[in-house]
Amino acid sequence: MSRQDVLDFLHAAEHSASLRRELRQCSDQQSLLEIARRYGFSIKPEDLQNDSESERIETWFEASKISPVRRNLA
Repeated sequence: MSRQDVLDFLHAAEHSASLRRELRQCSDQQSLLEIARRYGFSIKPEDLQNDSESERIETWFEASKISPVRRNLA
């Protein structure tokens, strides 16, 4: 599964009250994965870890972005 698939699962949770209710009852990662499977998502534990790392890296790149230098041509 790709990062996009994890994001699709999160999108589904944002738009489904019943899915959100079930997710609130999760006590561990395994129960989260079981709920995802019942809703048709094949998320593995590695996908959650990879998504967390991807988010951290993406946030770092955004925070480290250097603005282009503007030159006064006048």
